[in-house]
Amino acid sequence: MKKINLLFLYEQNKENCSCYIPTIRQYTMGCDIEDAKVNALELVPTNLEEPNLYEAHFERMDIAGKQYDALIESSEENDGVICYLPNFRLGGSGRDVKEAKGNALKIIELQNIQKPLYKDATFEIVAVDSCSSAVDPIISYNA
Repeated sequence: MKKINLLFLYEQNKENCSCYIPTIRQYTMGCDIEDAKVNALELVPTNLEEPNLYEAHFERMDIAGKQYDALIESSEENDGVICYLPNFRLGGSGRDVKEAKGNALKIIELQNIQKPLYKDATFEIVAVDSCSSAVDPIISYNA
């Protein structure tokens, strides 16, 4: 059985939690992280059949002297890269990672954001059996 590692990004607020899976560009909502994860896992089997899975990973970025995780995704729409900062709930795009990161930082600067607006973003890497819905969480992080 072939396993594939997928990133799950969770963003919480007082009312609910979203779970975004960048590799398949799908997201769902739940009452909390566990509920959002269960709902997201229901999306995985049918979407893994898609011929084009998107590349995505996290990188650390320095913003105002502090380190934050940035979701780096390939972008079919602009034939480039998207840099999404979960703690700020914003991002930028560009032809490559460097330009996308720079554009995300410009948006923070233009909005005069001095500190992150959100603290409840986390992500984990989940190993999913591509032939069934069996999953194994591998690594969890707080963004």
